[in-house]
Amino acid sequence: MQGYFVATYRGVPQEWWPTFGYTAAIYSIWAILSWPIIGAVIAIERRIRSGWRRVAAYILLWPVVVSAHVLLFAIIYWPFYRSENVATRWDMTSIMFVRNLDTNSLFYLAVAALTIAWIRWPRRQTKRAEVMRPADDDAVIVRSRGTIHRLPFDMIDWIGAAGDYAEIHSAGRTHLIEQSLTALAQRLPAEDFARIHRGALIRIDRVREIEPIGRGDAHVRLIGGQELRLSRRYRTNLAALLAPSPRPAEPAP
Repeated sequence: MQGYFVATYRGVPQEWWPTFGYTAAIYSIWAILSWPIIGAVIAIERRIRSGWRRVAAYILLWPVVVSAHVLLFAIIYWPFYRSENVATRWDMTSIMFVRNLDTNSLFYLAVAALTIAWIRWPRRQTKRAEVMRPADDDAVIVRSRGTIHRLPFDMIDWIGAAGDYAEIHSAGRTHLIEQSLTALAQRLPAEDFARIHRGALIRIDRVREIEPIGRGDAHVRLIGGQELRLSRRYRTNLAALLAPSPRPAEPAP
């Protein structure tokens, strides 16, 4: 489209409909690629903690996206645009890569930036709500369907790690929050919650059964039916539950 206006400005106008069709073809490929790009950005934001590693991941993703765009365009649209100068799909790929490098780069940056903003806006809102909460609060701030509400500690069954995030399981529902499991473990009362694995933290009164499986590890079954793994590294956190019950005193003869 910008080529049409530039050509008109230079005094060599192009035909409108062929130009419009070419532009529509270009952006139809972006319609296909946008969702994988969004998924990749979400994965990078959630799984990579280091800032410079995130930047490196986005830089590495850039040529992949640009190449995927021209390859898909050549595969789909070469039959419509082939000519003496574009005899094969590879010829079209080479021409498209150079001709659309700037447009493809800008579109990739736009999709990535909008996705990052969409991910981080709820995080800022949640942090703002946490700053405003009373110091003696006994709840976690969660966001669901655009609303922010408090989830009391006593309603939490267990919490799982999800990269930079944590998944809170409560009454059959799962809430993804913008805090790591380690950060949550520091907030929760130690007398009520225990870390049982690097990826799991439970509310102690939800434990129904502990089944040793050898080498210090065990299966922890909760009253809700969930089965989690207890790592020997965190075995001492459930020492009170693992200690054998005292035998009843025998009656005096």
